[in-house]
Amino acid sequence: MSDVLEDLLARVTRIEAKEACLSTFNAYLHYLDGEFVEDLVALFVPDARLEIMDYPPSTGENVECNGREEIRPIYEDHRGIMTRHHSANVTVNVRPDGETADMSAYFLTTLHYCVTGGVYEATLELRDGKWLFSWLRISSNWGWMVLQEHPAFLSESLGAGTLRKGRPVLYEAPSKDA
Repeated sequence: MSDVLEDLLARVTRIEAKEACLSTFNAYLHYLDGEFVEDLVALFVPDARLEIMDYPPSTGENVECNGREEIRPIYEDHRGIMTRHHSANVTVNVRPDGETADMSAYFLTTLHYCVTGGVYEATLELRDGKWLFSWLRISSNWGWMVLQEHPAFLSESLGAGTLRKGRPVLYEAPSKDA
């Protein structure tokens, strides 16, 4: 194959990998807000590391979990909180090896009468055809709360009124045979 075609193939492969990494990240946010704990934990490689800075919020404590079994309780404890996570400025750099990628994103989390935000930083790895988190750091570094007497609007599940019950549309790479 000519050098030009090889270069083009490598670039397309990296673009498809980037799309798959973005899909994994968006699935993470959907699964987190939809309380799909097992689906969320499956987005991590078995020996992944999760770091959460200033957790629980405003304590100054940091949490580190190694492996899915240590990660799962963090997300199980998140059930019933009724959050909505939003991301922005998402960047993904697939490394030249095509097997790993670095990601960062701002986030904004809406809760009952509360808004918080911070930064996600991650490394994803290609494992068995799927891009999964091998390392994820969540740095919540700002927020505020408004005291209210009225019921909160975030009382509906993420899937209320949706076609897929709050589950995301996932990226599917085209078949190499097509």
